[in-house]
Amino acid sequence: MRTFTGTGSLIRFILRRDRVRMTVWTVSLVGMMAMTVPTLDEMFQTPEQRLGRAAIMETPTGIVLGGPGYGLDTYGLGAMVANEMTMTLLVALAVMSVLHVVRHTRAEEESGRAELLRANVVGSGAQMTAALATNAVVNAVIGGLITLSLVANGLDAPDSVAYGAGLALAGITFGAIAAVCAQVSEHSRGASGLAFLVVGVLFMFRVVGDIAERGGSAPSWFSPFAWVQQTRMYDDLRWWPLALYAVVIVAVFAVAFLLAGRRDLGAGLVAARPGPVNASPLLNGVFALHLRQQRTSIVAWTVAVALFALSFGTLIAEIDTMVEQNPELVTRMGLDAQNMSSAFLGMLLLYVVMTAAAFATLSVLRTRAEETSGRAELVLSTAVGRIRWMGSAMLVSTLTAIVMTLLGGASLGLGAALATGDDDWVGTVTEAAAAQLPVVLMFVGLTALFVGVAPRLVGVVWAWFGYGLVATIFGPLLDLPEWMMDYGPFGLVAQLPVEEFETAPFIVVLGAALATAAVGLAGFRRRDLATV
Repeated sequence: MRTFTGTGSLIRFILRRDRVRMTVWTVSLVGMMAMTVPTLDEMFQTPEQRLGRAAIMETPTGIVLGGPGYGLDTYGLGAMVANEMTMTLLVALAVMSVLHVVRHTRAEEESGRAELLRANVVGSGAQMTAALATNAVVNAVIGGLITLSLVANGLDAPDSVAYGAGLALAGITFGAIAAVCAQVSEHSRGASGLAFLVVGVLFMFRVVGDIAERGGSAPSWFSPFAWVQQTRMYDDLRWWPLALYAVVIVAVFAVAFLLAGRRDLGAGLVAARPGPVNASPLLNGVFALHLRQQRTSIVAWTVAVALFALSFGTLIAEIDTMVEQNPELVTRMGLDAQNMSSAFLGMLLLYVVMTAAAFATLSVLRTRAEETSGRAELVLSTAVGRIRWMGSAMLVSTLTAIVMTLLGGASLGLGAALATGDDDWVGTVTEAAAAQLPVVLMFVGLTALFVGVAPRLVGVVWAWFGYGLVATIFGPLLDLPEWMMDYGPFGLVAQLPVEEFETAPFIVVLGAALATAAVGLAGFRRRDLATV
């Protein structure tokens, strides 16, 4: 049987199976671009307004969110779009591509469905090829529609084509990285976590390289996040950086297929260790069971957050350099170095909070996976009550989210302290992280509420998370009303160290988190298992 026999059938099957997911991703990303471009054009019409916006993109915060900063001297609409939208789109495409490839490779093997497919007339390489091909299709569609949207708004066609092609090639690259990671781990969660870790490291290379030197420096070129902007679209277009994507895609594809041929179906290159004959004394009780089930994810997420926060915190040193080299920029923005440092660390802290909230949601959702797989029923058939089982899982999620948030804040402050020699940053940023804890706990409560009462509607939690993400990052950019940003999840409490702490919102949000968690527990106690 040929290696790729049945690939076409699997491609059609995946496209049909994921048609809703692909449509949602496409409409969301293309729609966001289609709405943002005319909004930017309307908000910043005069040269003075656009140069003022360009000044913001020269700050460390602007570089982290934007990129190397091409076209800032004149800052036309095209340069504005490239600098202020590219990183968000690339991160979204990375998430989409990793989830898609892992879902149709490692997750299929883990569930046993891949073995059923391989028992038919399907080649050994068909499944991964189909996953990579469909990922390429959805990225190409998104890149093509974004190109059409840019051209429709009057931007230069060649630059728009380079932009759309760069986005598509970057998404395909991230999918190829996920395919390699899927060969390493035996479990889909491990494969996804490893892939996101690689993506995070690549993003950090881009940030370090872009902050070190305007236009990017050597570290930037190690990251696929940088290559699309290195085409310098809408400034001084050059096509050759896109060739880097093609080289990397071919090489990583080859590595993925090579590794796939060196392992058994269902196994990973890194074999899982066999458990001990006798259980540890620590594995005694439901809480210990939930903690053990999630220990790998807990350690990986927490360590990654701490390391990235520490690394990004050290970038605060670049603010002093910027103030020395561009005093007129600081004056024009009406800020001083201390305010710019606080705003920069406050922005980075929001990413820590968002990560902790995402983990908290995923952690509570694991109870639903245990329920639908039938494992929860086995545990609950013993002398374990539902409240105890669900409550223990929520306690693990809550404690982990708290530790992750506080450790991330402390690491961010430590990085700033190491870079500036000001030890006060550790306490300041840790306090700011503590002030955000009700927001993180709200996601624990909301997820528990939907799992306990209406599991089918748990996507509402992710919708609210996405709304908060857009409102926080793009609210000022899109000139959203203040109430829209305040009522997103990440605007419910004061955002220290930029804002003053407010007791009332802190208590109200914390109370709401506890109340939703209690309702979720009560609902889980009363409903049937594995219901929708």
